[in-house]
Amino acid sequence: MIKMFVSDIDGTMMQHGGLIDEQDIVALRSLAEHNVILCFASGRLDNEIADLMKAVNTNFHRISVNGVFVYTNENKQLLSATFDSSILPELLHMTNEDPYFRYVSDEHNYYIEEKTPFIHELEQHVTMTSVEEPNLLQKIDDTIFPNKISVGGTKESLQLLQKKIDEKFHGKVSTFISAEQCLDVMPPNISKGSAISVLLKEFQLQPEEVACIGDSYNDIPMFALTPHSFAMAQADDAVKEHAHYVVNTVKDAVNHVIAHNKNTTHSL
Repeated sequence: MIKMFVSDIDGTMMQHGGLIDEQDIVALRSLAEHNVILCFASGRLDNEIADLMKAVNTNFHRISVNGVFVYTNENKQLLSATFDSSILPELLHMTNEDPYFRYVSDEHNYYIEEKTPFIHELEQHVTMTSVEEPNLLQKIDDTIFPNKISVGGTKESLQLLQKKIDEKFHGKVSTFISAEQCLDVMPPNISKGSAISVLLKEFQLQPEEVACIGDSYNDIPMFALTPHSFAMAQADDAVKEHAHYVVNTVKDAVNHVIAHNKNTTHSL
């Protein structure tokens, strides 16, 4: 029996210009009615996940910042991770050079030094809001304690930067290309997969009792956890090859889970 369904948000639940497909919402509600607990796992902040997914109309677990924070459906915090503050000055410098732009986030906000017209347009497009903080670097480790650094740029330039960061800060950071033009840098040993493992332990579930769906490189660690893994059809081939199934919509994955559970019940 599949008892928990974990979904990514951007590129999975949210595909078309920042809109969440009503059919996917209805499908998730029906899954909840079949006593499958829902969980959303995203690079976004916890309050964003709670806000974006409230249309589901049921309580759900939340994995935010790619696994930095884990909250249960009853709002119990199971995980919170932080950077080694000694690496932050150099890491912040490396991620703010041309041709990149960079956000720093703590549990509640995204911060950026300057909100240019390009940044305003970008935030509108991806449904996010940041705080403009010209003195960001001075406030780091004083009033702002970062859990994630997000770098925007071309895919090729981000892959180069990812390699440089992984070499320079080996064992001190986790890095993921989380969207077509976004590199996320988090504390070490962080992934959506390790976050789901924390939930499994808390609720005494087995990996085969979980299904998950996503579209990006930061979803691969959760695909590795369970045989019930679904990749979105528009994902890169390098992402799809890690999932057991490829589907066009979240609704398709939900239908598969409901059918699987019916078959499991019948064979008992």
